[in-house]
Amino acid sequence: MQGVRRRTIAITATALTLAASGCYRDTGAAGETAAPSGAPQQGLITNTPPGTGKVDRITWALYRGTTSIDPLTAGDYPEITVTSLMCESLFRQAPDGSVVSGLATALDFPDAKTAVLTLRDGVTFWDGSSMTADDVVFSIERNRDPKAGGYWAPVLNRVTSVEATGPRQVTLKLKQPDYWLRNVLSYMPGMVISKRYAEAQGRDYGTVKGGAMCTGSYKLGQWRTGDVLSVVRNDRYWNRAAAPLVRQIDFKGIPDEATLTAALLTGEVDGAYLELPLSTMDQVRASDAVKVYRGPSYLIDALIVADMGRGPLSDARVRRALSLAVDREAYIRTLYKGTAQPARALGTPGTWGYERAAFQSAWDALPAPKIDLEAARRLVQEAGAAGKTVRFGMSNEINKLATEANLFKTAAEKIGLKAELKAVSADAYSAFFLDPKARADVDGFFTTNYPNWADPGALYATLSIPGGPQDYGGYRNPDVADLLERARGAEDPGKRAEFTVQAQRALTEDMPWIPIVAPDTVLVLNAKLTGATVSSQHLFAPWADRLGGVG
Repeated sequence: MQGVRRRTIAITATALTLAASGCYRDTGAAGETAAPSGAPQQGLITNTPPGTGKVDRITWALYRGTTSIDPLTAGDYPEITVTSLMCESLFRQAPDGSVVSGLATALDFPDAKTAVLTLRDGVTFWDGSSMTADDVVFSIERNRDPKAGGYWAPVLNRVTSVEATGPRQVTLKLKQPDYWLRNVLSYMPGMVISKRYAEAQGRDYGTVKGGAMCTGSYKLGQWRTGDVLSVVRNDRYWNRAAAPLVRQIDFKGIPDEATLTAALLTGEVDGAYLELPLSTMDQVRASDAVKVYRGPSYLIDALIVADMGRGPLSDARVRRALSLAVDREAYIRTLYKGTAQPARALGTPGTWGYERAAFQSAWDALPAPKIDLEAARRLVQEAGAAGKTVRFGMSNEINKLATEANLFKTAAEKIGLKAELKAVSADAYSAFFLDPKARADVDGFFTTNYPNWADPGALYATLSIPGGPQDYGGYRNPDVADLLERARGAEDPGKRAEFTVQAQRALTEDMPWIPIVAPDTVLVLNAKLTGATVSSQHLFAPWADRLGGVG
């Protein structure tokens, strides 16, 4: 659910080219990252300077404890942040959003319905056994199987078969051309686990009882139910160019803001990526004990329309009116403490992992968010919605949701609507994403959302294609759905971006989700440490391989 979810080596440039024959081939070694494809957005950074000193042990905070380290079921911040340190994918997302080689060195398309993976030689699991083509086939098929209970079958739905066709070769047959496939294989659906180990553990794989077996630079250490999960450096790591300086990382769930703040300032916790805005950010910034870093992000903070077929928000004019009435700058000051920017579209600058110039031009052509109450009231009147009640789903137990809901309530009342807040517990809030009956009680609810790779189309498809994983409100625009299907099937990146931009233009007009702000990646790190990634890459790739002591 994507709701409120919640190396001693220097970085070198990697050449990633799209050959005319239809081959994605990466000439760099795994673990290298591409040079940034443009200047950082709004002065943001993608990496902290590499660490140089060895560190025995650190504690890292998550907003709750980890429940699974199986890529199949790792879909929330705690699970993916931990799993991405231990398990590696066939391709790897670099800090700037580009996709480079990982456990595979190339993805060739000999024809439009055949994709051939070339696997890297010399890769081993933590136990020293070699990664084989059979392990890769097993891992992909497992994610492709809807009966396995995982999250990723929809993104592999164009694959009809997976077969080992050589010692270092895997061939995928496709029912339709799929040029999102390399990106899909750059996060959880592309992570490779040991077939032998997973089959031996069965349903216990990825749990406290069954553990895991991956290829990464960190391996599972101690893990007890409801307690700290530890990862320890894999000193037998196959990629000798990467040698993490931190021996052990203890992950601890800390949901309470005050407790997290105190732990960061006293050194009890050494670092955290802030999945939700921290109301004590000014206090944290003022401390010499930590440093706060801001980086590009895939994130979008938005209002989801619960049902496009009923209520005042079923009219696009009312949705546009509400957007015109929201005070985004006040929201950024009050909640985000300056760590977000007003959003013109759902696909924000941090998601432009390719064809940046095309996406920048499209973004600049969209109207900048601004308050215009007169225009908003006029739209409400034209829609015949004056005096009608809009009901927002929220939770008073989550500061972000309470702040956001009251922001929208105020905005609605200023433009001639009535507004009610449907308050539920923090645990019950997820029902808005999972249960149509819960959505039936509200007109809209709030999300902090993101695509799983740096492409706006990856997010747009989830909510615009009927039956998609985030088809919450039943948004139906056949033209948008067709454009996104065409983007997925376009070999040329320029055409792919063109189709995505056209879909974005229509989505911004239709507003099935109202984009509010684009949050930054926010990293709080002990002042004695450096080297962690400062971008959404920390969700999907090894973000601590360069982490170490300062000086």
